[in-house]
Amino acid sequence: MSAEKDYLKKTGKGTRSVHSGTSPGEKSLNTPVYQSSTFFLDDEAYKMWKAGTPRAPVYTRYNNPSMRAVEKKIAHLEGAEDALVFNSGMAAICSSLLTFLGQGDRIVTTRNLYGGTILSLDQDFTRFGIDVHYIDIKDLDAVEKALKEKKTKVLYCETVTNPLLEVSDLPALASLAKKYGAISIVDSTFATPMSCNPLDHGFDLVMHSVTKMLNGHSDILGGTVAGSTEIINQIWYKLRNFGGNMDPHQASLLERGIKTLHIRYEKAMTSAGKLATWLEAHPKIERVIYPGLESHNDYELAQKILNSSSTMVCFEVKGGDEAGRKVMDNMKIVSQAISLGGVESLISMPYSTTHVSWTQEARLEAGIGLGFIRFSTGIEDTEDLIADFEQALEKL
Repeated sequence: MSAEKDYLKKTGKGTRSVHSGTSPGEKSLNTPVYQSSTFFLDDEAYKMWKAGTPRAPVYTRYNNPSMRAVEKKIAHLEGAEDALVFNSGMAAICSSLLTFLGQGDRIVTTRNLYGGTILSLDQDFTRFGIDVHYIDIKDLDAVEKALKEKKTKVLYCETVTNPLLEVSDLPALASLAKKYGAISIVDSTFATPMSCNPLDHGFDLVMHSVTKMLNGHSDILGGTVAGSTEIINQIWYKLRNFGGNMDPHQASLLERGIKTLHIRYEKAMTSAGKLATWLEAHPKIERVIYPGLESHNDYELAQKILNSSSTMVCFEVKGGDEAGRKVMDNMKIVSQAISLGGVESLISMPYSTTHVSWTQEARLEAGIGLGFIRFSTGIEDTEDLIADFEQALEKL
């Protein structure tokens, strides 16, 4: 561990966001974009390549200084030994899971996950002969029963779930995974490192879709996984084999984005809290789902797990899906689009986007009610966002 890393570990997350990992070139303040597919070979490179050592500096699919800089930054923010970056969040998820799962192996997880993850588990992982076992991740007795009844390789969940904003009991889940010898992996995209560091709660790996809040400008795709050097090196081989590496230009944009993460997150979270409170009092809103509200089922757990609340607000409009769509169509500042975490506020409905492949019965059973809207808070002025919702709801 370098003296620089020792020093930065003692600084705040804002300082780490700006300075960790940055690897200036000659007389350059920022990390250069190493837009090269290949690199000069020397004795060290030949030796590493022959030995199959992770990150041999020979080819961008193996390693690239632009990627390495942002990997170090993410590792610092998560309190991890190391990290990897991928060309999408799904590439990070699938490469990491397939590092530990093969034919006949079991993963215990929940259906309260990002829709793309569920789609891959149901369509691809089962086809590979992997036992995908769904349980209610909130029911710790059910989790233990599932881990106990059959040898399990992976326990997988989300810190704050998409789109229901449920908060997972990370310390309890990590403890159960260790008790039964499972690798614990959590997608913490909705929480970000600003709100939660799952490794501190005992998890083995933490993942993010960096497309979202970490980059924060809606202009790249990307994913990351962070954890111990030993586990990250195992995943690196799948990254190399599957070809899911991030492009150097992507990595440069991501490093730039993370430098303002703490400022963007604080602004968006503050606005989200005020908007959630305003929506909860509105007569045309059926319910509001926000971990910072005392009405949230996981409010007390959120106080324990999260350092702050959330930039995401979910709510149900009275009148069902048609009324929800009208609200979105009436918005003037807020844009209808999937994804989240950008500087601009985005709004969508799971029934027509992330969970479009689900039946209405399945969505209702999962807790996604009629008129359910997912709102990603940007960094616009809070008063303007509330005014935009006010005029949109008035037209119902």
